[in-house]
Amino acid sequence: MPVVLGLFCARPLLLGIGLEYLCCRLPRRRKIWRALPAALEVAFALLAAAVRLNNWQSQAASPAAQLAIFPGLPVLFLLAGNYLGWRLWRWLWGPRVVGGR
Repeated sequence: MPVVLGLFCARPLLLGIGLEYLCCRLPRRRKIWRALPAALEVAFALLAAAVRLNNWQSQAASPAAQLAIFPGLPVLFLLAGNYLGWRLWRWLWGPRVVGGR
């Protein structure tokens, strides 16, 4: 169970946080870089789903259940990592309100 959680949940979440933070932090002027990690992740998910559907040979299990586990679960955690990486970037580098009133 810990291997599954690490492989399908923790690693994609940390990868998403790191990629989104770096793509928000490093480029100064071009905002297109901020959408790059999410676009690549969706492209990976579609490619993995297409490969799994084309190579399906066993009728023992449902293809929908297999597709929900991979690539479905890692992609959800990658996208959650993207959001958390963006929030981390905004928290660290966003404008601060100093003073009051």
